[in-house]
Amino acid sequence: MEAVCLDTHPHILLADDDDALRELLDFALTRAGYLVTCCTNGLDLFNRLEEGDPFDLVISDLRMPALTGLEVLESQMKKNRQAPFLFMTAFGDRQTHDQARRFGAAETIDKPFDLDEMIELVHSTSLRKPRPEQSLRSRS
Repeated sequence: MEAVCLDTHPHILLADDDDALRELLDFALTRAGYLVTCCTNGLDLFNRLEEGDPFDLVISDLRMPALTGLEVLESQMKKNRQAPFLFMTAFGDRQTHDQARRFGAAETIDKPFDLDEMIELVHSTSLRKPRPEQSLRSRS
């Protein structure tokens, strides 16, 4: 009989052009039990998603060089993307939040934010999408 090892840590794709914030979130999310892959701009995020690796959640800044988070989300919607998007923005007016919601964002959080609040938001957002191994368990 062959042993099967299923990774139970949700995998997050994190994109922010602010090095300090990206590194802080990477550290905090990793300590909270998540696997984190980082991107430094919108084009990097787009390319990473195009590779087809499965992610449980995408956390992205809205305004980044090359492509905005909304442009990346729009491209993923056309391809029937699977992972929910959680946006961060320093320009968190009502129009920005409404626009992100219209594009299909699960949540948008304003910068600066409380790190514990972000971890809780990530936790609740990543639980909305069933992971493949959860689906397998529910069939047993």
